[in-house]
Amino acid sequence: MLGEYRISGRRAAEISASIERAVGDGVLVPGELLPPMRELAERLGVNPNTVAAAYRTLRERGVIETAGRRGSRVRSKPATTARELIRVEVPPGVRNLSEGNPDPALLPALAGAFAAAAGEGDREPVLYGHAPVEPELARLA
Repeated sequence: MLGEYRISGRRAAEISASIERAVGDGVLVPGELLPPMRELAERLGVNPNTVAAAYRTLRERGVIETAGRRGSRVRSKPATTARELIRVEVPPGVRNLSEGNPDPALLPALAGAFAAAAGEGDREPVLYGHAPVEPELARLA
């Protein structure tokens, strides 16, 4: 149970954050049995009600499940599971939007726009003291 991981904290919020962080980092894996509330309370030097409150918070957040005398375990698919541990099957050709990158095939060619902007800057450079807003843009706004 728990291997080398040491749950820490003196308040319910600290204890639940310690456990949730370990689940999110993949240190505590789905199905892993957590220590009984009284045992953890004794180990941490806190009231058993503090651990009960921490476990209740974790249960409400979808991190653990409790089964009475059989104990509390990390859920099979906890809300804080590390992405690489979820193992979701992804169809071929699907773009990972979490990286924030668009499909390069959908981007416009910029060489012409940059060349035109550079030519405009060469003809009429923007200098300090000039209007900070393009007059035509201000008119349209």
